Amino acid sequence: MEFDLLWLVASFGGGAFGAAIGGQTAFIFTGLLYLVGLGGYLGGIDTGEFMGSVVFGPVFGPHIAFLGGAAAAAYAAKKGVMAGGANGRDIVTPLAGIGHADVLAVGGVFGMIGYLINILLAEVPAFKVGDPSLHYGNEVIGWTDTVALTIVIVSIAIRFIWGSTGLFSTKDHGLLEVGEGKHWVEHQEGWGITAMHGFTSGLMSAFATVMIVVFYVSNTGDYAIVNHAQLIGWAISAVTLIFLSLGMKTPVTHHMTILASIAALKLTPILVGSSDVTQWADNGAVVVAVLIGAVAGALGGLLGEALSRMTNANGDTHIDPPAFAIWIGTTVLFALTAILA
Repeated sequence: MEFDLLWLVASFGGGAFGAAIGGQTAFIFTGLLYLVGLGGYLGGIDTGEFMGSVVFGPVFGPHIAFLGGAAAAAYAAKKGVMAGGANGRDIVTPLAGIGHADVLAVGGVFGMIGYLINILLAEVPAFKVGDPSLHYGNEVIGWTDTVALTIVIVSIAIRFIWGSTGLFSTKDHGLLEVGEGKHWVEHQEGWGITAMHGFTSGLMSAFATVMIVVFYVSNTGDYAIVNHAQLIGWAISAVTLIFLSLGMKTPVTHHMTILASIAALKLTPILVGSSDVTQWADNGAVVVAVLIGAVAGALGGLLGEALSRMTNANGDTHIDPPAFAIWIGTTVLFALTAILA
């Protein structure tokens, strides 16, 4: 990934627009447009440029648009102009309603910062693998989710710039305790229900990812779909946040579904012994890989909840629990994959 001045300039617009419509709404658009791009791939159109520039670039890349919205909310809260006195964790309210150009400008600046940090993180050497045939012909795999890590790094910086609660927000509460009225997603706060959401949504996502790879490669012989197929459940999870924004008790699962899909995608060829999808049919190893993906989803859910309690729920700025869990989870899964094959 190379630096592009045009993309840097455009990132100001993406970050400001993310602030205007609210960070969560911007992220929902990421998921919606990803599904459009995936549909193009399945229809035989190479949508790689669309995915890179619009979905994960200056328009709706989470490290730009979502992060811009989160940063602007923290700034607006510090300035005392958030509607209804909401604190800086509010990533739902469209900040356009505040009517302050400086708030949107902060979103734009942090969109640019997100772009630059992600560029730097992409320069970290990726993990090499011993047997490319077990990795869809690739000799290297990623080292982490740089977009998620960018969001984590910048969100922590924002906490210390405009927040007052500290990283772990333990002034009045234990590390894993949640104060009254200070929830992240209250209706999935219990450990058991979080694990269940992770297992079931992870099972769905892992299956969908494997089936997309089988369908596409069987019909085209092209493995270009692999890096996009792992995000199918993640995108569906992002779109479901529409209903959460409308006040319905919808689960937040994108950190669960992405980790489940990555686990299944990486482990299936290792367990089967080949990336050749024709050898996956009626192979029990695929069932095992998908179930392991579901377990990864459950662990991702528990990790996200723990990180929420430690850094977000009691804080006064938004440090995104899903991004935090995705960064940790993908790093572990990539490292484990490199070790196994």
